Amino acid sequence: VAANGKNVLKLEDSIEEIKTCDFVINAANAEQAKWVAEHIGDSQFLVDNSSAFRMNEEIPLVVPEVNGSELDSLKGNIVANPNCTAAILCVALNAVKPFGLKRVIVSTYQAASGAGLPGLEELKSQLRSWETPPSEWPVDVFGEPLILNVLSHNSMARMDENEEAYLYNDEEHKVVQETQKILSAEDLWVSATCVRVPVIRAHAESVTVDLKELLTLEQVQKAFSSAAGVKVVDDPMARSFPSPQKAQDQDDVLVGRIRQDLKFKKTWHFFIAGDQLRKGAATNALQIVKALREKG
Repeated sequence: VAANGKNVLKLEDSIEEIKTCDFVINAANAEQAKWVAEHIGDSQFLVDNSSAFRMNEEIPLVVPEVNGSELDSLKGNIVANPNCTAAILCVALNAVKPFGLKRVIVSTYQAASGAGLPGLEELKSQLRSWETPPSEWPVDVFGEPLILNVLSHNSMARMDENEEAYLYNDEEHKVVQETQKILSAEDLWVSATCVRVPVIRAHAESVTVDLKELLTLEQVQKAFSSAAGVKVVDDPMARSFPSPQKAQDQDDVLVGRIRQDLKFKKTWHFFIAGDQLRKGAATNALQIVKALREKG
């Protein structure tokens, strides 16, 4: 635990330091987030990056470029930071939301960093060991080798869900539910397929949207290029499109491969990439803190 620049070894020993902060950012697990929430004062704000409060109806789930106005009428002193995949997705979706979102289908290509330090270390260990027999590669985090492979997301299915929902893993549920909440669109039809790829830190997503309005390519391109937090990287002639390597170490969500469906003219396809450690986590939390400070 770190508070005011001081490192504290035990969480319970850090509470006095935490009480001196105006803003507390939790970047650990849900259990710690709930503990911190119980101990902070009424005049402090907790910006939580865990899943502890995301779907609590009384607590806003905020991507500042998309629904920063949620901070104008806070009922308490907790703000939830979204799942990294949902945050990156919603920045892009917000650009076309004015044209009437009817349906969203997303397939994700998620980096090892999404599984935390253990996931990163496991991928790096496999990279160092790739010339040895696969049976010797560590697979504690992902269950199978991630190197030279593509895996269904390693989150578990929700055992308490009905039969249909059980077929989706927890990450896919998060993407669906959090996207609906961030966009204030509970009836929006969202479907997700979440996959791990052997990439260090930035996520990529293939997105298909059905819109209510009939648009031209120029209108869609303009919507993305003028959207907050979006950078268009879309040059078919130069084969320049979003990729994890281009997206890492920056805060913008890259959008490209923008295509109108060949048959259904209100359907659009595009490809996005975003640094899940920045816009998907740390940057978004800091943007929330900045917005809270600006609102006094």
